[in-house]
Amino acid sequence: MTSTTRPIDCLIIGAGPAGLQAAYFLNKKGLDFHILERGQVGQFFRDFPRQRNLISINKVHTGLSNPETRLRFDWNSLLNDEGDLVTTRTRRYFPKADEFVSYLDDFAQARFSDRLTCGVTVTRIAKDGALFTVAAADGQTWQARSVIVATGMTKPWEAQIDGIEHAENYFDYDATPEGFRDKRVAILGKGNSAFETAESLIEEAQSIHVISPNPIKLAWNSHFVGHLRAVNTNFLDTYQLKSQNAVVDGSITRIVPENGGYTLHIAMSAAEGHEIVLHYDRVIACTGFRFDDQIFDPEIRPALRHMGKFPAMTAQWESESTPGLFFAGTLMQCRDFKKTMSGFVHGFRYNIRCLAEFVAQRLTGSVFPHQTAPLQADALSSLLIDRFSTASGIFLQPGFLGDVVVLDGPDAGAFYTDVPMHWVDEAPEFKGRTLLRGTLEFGNFGANSMHVKREHTVDGSTPDPFIHPVLRLVRDGEVLAQTHLSDHLDSDWRAAQAKDAGNGTVQRMTYVDAGQTLSGNEVARRQVAAFFAAQGLFQDTPQAIPAQ
Repeated sequence: MTSTTRPIDCLIIGAGPAGLQAAYFLNKKGLDFHILERGQVGQFFRDFPRQRNLISINKVHTGLSNPETRLRFDWNSLLNDEGDLVTTRTRRYFPKADEFVSYLDDFAQARFSDRLTCGVTVTRIAKDGALFTVAAADGQTWQARSVIVATGMTKPWEAQIDGIEHAENYFDYDATPEGFRDKRVAILGKGNSAFETAESLIEEAQSIHVISPNPIKLAWNSHFVGHLRAVNTNFLDTYQLKSQNAVVDGSITRIVPENGGYTLHIAMSAAEGHEIVLHYDRVIACTGFRFDDQIFDPEIRPALRHMGKFPAMTAQWESESTPGLFFAGTLMQCRDFKKTMSGFVHGFRYNIRCLAEFVAQRLTGSVFPHQTAPLQADALSSLLIDRFSTASGIFLQPGFLGDVVVLDGPDAGAFYTDVPMHWVDEAPEFKGRTLLRGTLEFGNFGANSMHVKREHTVDGSTPDPFIHPVLRLVRDGEVLAQTHLSDHLDSDWRAAQAKDAGNGTVQRMTYVDAGQTLSGNEVARRQVAAFFAAQGLFQDTPQAIPAQ
């Protein structure tokens, strides 16, 4: 598609996984769209990560027959009905970035080759009345009734350090390990890019120090996959076993070029008033990425959140100030920053499925799709337990996406799946309504996530630590009552006969207050029934609760 003044429904900026996922769902809605990409399809993953190893899992052998449930362990594939998955292309548990790029390229060419223009650098997004105008560096322009910005984080985020301009940056440093042979190296930051960089230099560098003000946050403790992953922690061995490497908790106050290298003045975090002065041959800033907001006209330029890294957006991922301007992909994590998985393909692919519905609502007035749930205790319990055990969206976006059953009013029984809880709290269609919300959430692991204490009771008051179902009775965003079901080693609360033959390990467990061993399904049913009874739900015949 070349420059045109004919308005289309939606212009998507960016042909990475987010832009392609948005295009897929807009296409299913029958909307007219086009994708503009500054480089090639999947350009970010052509450049990053620098060491070319992804940390998103690709589990091929799960013992599961349900394609939906298998997605719980496939963190790279885009949602689609055709079975076009990364798991069918590589057996690597952590795929190579180039394998992912090939997948994205094939995904795009098979579906959107006539609605995708690469090599277009967008320089300006403006809005006049109901229409957006998008201009490119080569003078081409497009008009659209809505815009989805799926550009990702395209600029380095620079720490406010005197002399930071003397540091190389993860974005473009020469990553050839031999260039660091026998060098003293400082790496700024303690995220995955910092430790990926450190790990790549262990065999060549004389010493490597990883430095930032805050202690390391490990993903297995926080259950936020953006924190340091185990696959990047080999470097910690070399620190704790005193192999010339170190992790330093301190704030760098100055970087001074001198004596052919760089002197860092560091205020130590764990020792108030203590400064350490260290000298290095190379300094690399691995301090993260940020959103580029300069493509927007000042009149519609979004406010920024989280240290200026993300555009401000509503619960529908729409600009707070400009209707019709939406954000997709890693930018969506503005709504759940460092809590759940909206910054990653396995999280935002579900967000984007909802986003397409919100865009369609804006353009056509369509109703958000939903099913009908039975308003009878046993049948609804079975439905909820099946969803908790098999659905991938609520599993991979714990507490952020959930299922909702409307309990009163003319559409009692309306059943919404994999929807953002922030939207449910605000949406006009749920105003004044009584809702049953179901999510999967983690509890508190305590001081040691590898040795967790638990109650092991059917009617315990303390939520279990591992991911488990949570039911809440809600009206107008206010939680009237809630219950946490027991966790399950296999995260499958169904009866044995409902599971794949040979799948799963847990048969029965002892529960102190039950005085017997029970299956996970028996416990879950008891807990759901007790919650329904305590709230006076579904006690007689299948009928709606009277409107409140």
